[in-house]
Amino acid sequence: MSDENPAMRPRLRYVDVFPVPAEQGRQDFGIRDPQHFSDKVLRLRPEAAYALRFFDGEHTLPDIQAAYREAYDVEFPLELLEQLCEILDEGYFLASDNFRRHYRQLASSFHESPVREAFHAGISYDENPGSLKEGLGRLFEPPEGPGLPGERRAERNVPGIVVPHIDLRLGGHAYAWAYKELAEAEPPDLFVILGTGHNALRNPYALTCKSFATPLGEAPVDAGFVSRLSELHDGELFADELAHRSEHTIEFQVLFIQQLFGNVVPIVPVLCSFSYTDPGSGPAGESIERFTEGLRGIMDDDGRRICLVASADLAHVGPRYGDPDGFRGEELEEVKRRDVEMLRHVENVDPEGLRDYLAREDDRRRICGFSPIYTMLKAMEAERGRLVAHDHGEMDPVGSICSFASVVFE
Repeated sequence: MSDENPAMRPRLRYVDVFPVPAEQGRQDFGIRDPQHFSDKVLRLRPEAAYALRFFDGEHTLPDIQAAYREAYDVEFPLELLEQLCEILDEGYFLASDNFRRHYRQLASSFHESPVREAFHAGISYDENPGSLKEGLGRLFEPPEGPGLPGERRAERNVPGIVVPHIDLRLGGHAYAWAYKELAEAEPPDLFVILGTGHNALRNPYALTCKSFATPLGEAPVDAGFVSRLSELHDGELFADELAHRSEHTIEFQVLFIQQLFGNVVPIVPVLCSFSYTDPGSGPAGESIERFTEGLRGIMDDDGRRICLVASADLAHVGPRYGDPDGFRGEELEEVKRRDVEMLRHVENVDPEGLRDYLAREDDRRRICGFSPIYTMLKAMEAERGRLVAHDHGEMDPVGSICSFASVVFE
């Protein structure tokens, strides 16, 4: 246990709690750290999962027992509560001295390194370079993929693409549809990759100057471009740099850029994290407006051929995301119909239309990639986009669905 003995007033960190397939008729729950400061995934009985609601740093263990008894009319033995605290603390799920020591070590290692190491290699994609290149190539193969890229057309310019960031094993073919078109156009001189920041940031955007390493090499970062962006916010844009450590939404795009363009074209990695409610008035809205106007101005002054990449998934529905039931059949078709309706605003390069669409439906479908798409539409000079891929992945056996799409701009 930590020096403060957090079992006395345990406080759970921000974690994902999700249903897992039932065993012998029992519905269990999984718990994991979305920020990846812990690499553990725990399976909890329902009783233990329900007790977590009282792990708020205010309740002592006897308080938790009493609150649990009142809520569920059943006793939670003190010995089991103590065991649960031990397991959670050992897994770095509690806000404790144990976790704080672990966090400081990880943060120090990240900040001291000039390279953002490949976090998901060997987990979400093959860590062997040869096998990885072969696997990425297969994503282009029909019938799901668009075929390998053909000859480049020097007269064609692609100023931006919307691409998924879903696990490559579920939606890699949708990435390929966008990257094929990009590979057949005049090669960009710079990629500005707008990734979705899945964990809350203190500011709407987070920058890093670290090169991005994958099994295919190191993608260089244009530090001068990053520096000009950071001047827009007096350095605030590095306040959440640690968020880049484990976020996959830029890492996955780097793989395709390396596959098609090597490690010659530099990148600018930007994590975006805000909701459709933020682009209005107030400090967040002002910050977003300042950034998007500044990005557009820097690109105009730069003179190079720049491609914006918005790494964005779409709807997240089903029990994993808080819905009582799964989405199949007509319900799934309705989700996908609304996707296409929403994406018309993206195709029309209409950021306010996209924002207003989500406001009208109160983000019922939990669109994951609003912030990078909105940023791209505000900063990019393009006439129109074209939807080239739209699909969904089944995230679990109980009907949890993530939809995604690729859009190419001219």
